[in-house]
Amino acid sequence: MGFINFHINSDTTKLNLIILNQKKIMATLQELSAKVDELQDKIDTEQTQIATALATLQQTVETLTAQLADGGTPEERQAVLDKINSAITDLEGTV
Repeated sequence: MGFINFHINSDTTKLNLIILNQKKIMATLQELSAKVDELQDKIDTEQTQIATALATLQQTVETLTAQLADGGTPEERQAVLDKINSAITDLEGTV
């Protein structure tokens, strides 16, 4: 009986170690999954900000193109130049 009890105890100990390791692995996988979700949220936020900046830049370019097509006064051309510089600065700050 002692031999059988030894094997049962040994197998139980091994099984408990396997279960403990499995719980550690699962906790680690859950932590990794949570971090991936957090990273995806940050990426989504950044993508939204970039899309907004690009849409704003596109609108600025369209406005400037229309103003340049009209010719305009020296003051209007300076205003266009100021807007271009502002758009460039904004873009550099975004990228």
